[in-house]
Amino acid sequence: MGIATFCGRSLLVVVVAASLAGCFGKPPPPQRYLRVELEQAPCPGETAAQHRLPLGFKGLTAMENLDRTAVLTARDRVLTASLEYYWEGPPQDVVGRALRQGLECQSTGLTPVDYQPRVAHDAVLTGQVTAFNVEETEGGRFVVSVHLDLWTKNMTARVSAGDFNAYYPLENFSGPTIAAAASNALGRIVPKVVEWLDSGMPKLQKALAQ
Repeated sequence: MGIATFCGRSLLVVVVAASLAGCFGKPPPPQRYLRVELEQAPCPGETAAQHRLPLGFKGLTAMENLDRTAVLTARDRVLTASLEYYWEGPPQDVVGRALRQGLECQSTGLTPVDYQPRVAHDAVLTGQVTAFNVEETEGGRFVVSVHLDLWTKNMTARVSAGDFNAYYPLENFSGPTIAAAASNALGRIVPKVVEWLDSGMPKLQKALAQ
């Protein structure tokens, strides 16, 4: 093989490699997982928990466009999924875990237990997450919205329903800032849910007595 032929083939390899790099573009950014953590509140003792009614906690659902782990950003009524930032689980699991922790620690009337279809509970809680995303409005903020339904034993009758919404402003759109804003927004919703359930205890007890 002559030097000219070798150089020509080497040049061809470099050109092909450059062309392929141009076709495939830059590699995607590394995936980063964000964690939502609520401030720990003091929990009642075991004696207080024994006097609370068991609440069957059924797993929350989410609207189809939210049922994913990628962080979503709303811009001009269009949701875009991040290629870099992800939650540790889908929004319904993240919100559900926070609500259950709040009820375990703060509710005076109900204590959450795992929902089982064939097991009778004094009450059952179901719900759907309707917003869990960044909004590029008012300088940027994180929004959380959830609809909840409280049912009697074996979900035979709905006692009450509630819609809960909260947001927290964003200083920037970095991962740690988004995670902190989501934690703060969700932290504003949890006590509202606890208050709603505890204030509705007379109505629930009346329904159970019928």
